[in-house]
Amino acid sequence: MHWIVFLALPLIAALAAQYTSVTQTLGAHPFWADKVIWIGLPLGIAMAWFAAFLRFGQLATTVLCLLLAGTSFMLAHAAKEAFAASYAESAFAGRFWYFGWIATCAFVASALATIGRPPPRDH
Repeated sequence: MHWIVFLALPLIAALAAQYTSVTQTLGAHPFWADKVIWIGLPLGIAMAWFAAFLRFGQLATTVLCLLLAGTSFMLAHAAKEAFAASYAESAFAGRFWYFGWIATCAFVASALATIGRPPPRDH
């Protein structure tokens, strides 16, 4: 695969996620449901590039990113429930909810970029 796929795959997924409002449907706050996608996208691409730079395996990196995305999603969901239970008084839970969604989007973008990563060059 070419490096364009490395960038295009997570970008197309981010555009589709924004168009379908999947983050809001899954529990992100309506005010920043689209913002977390665009904050997480460059972070995820940077993480995938760094993993490629360190020559981590493609399968291992993808599986790790997907596991971390699932963990981030569960933590964001728990923080949302804690924030709602506190009647929007817990700033810590609100921040955890917000940053949990950014981490979820970043790890998904990183997994998609890793899937589209070109093979290493032989030198």
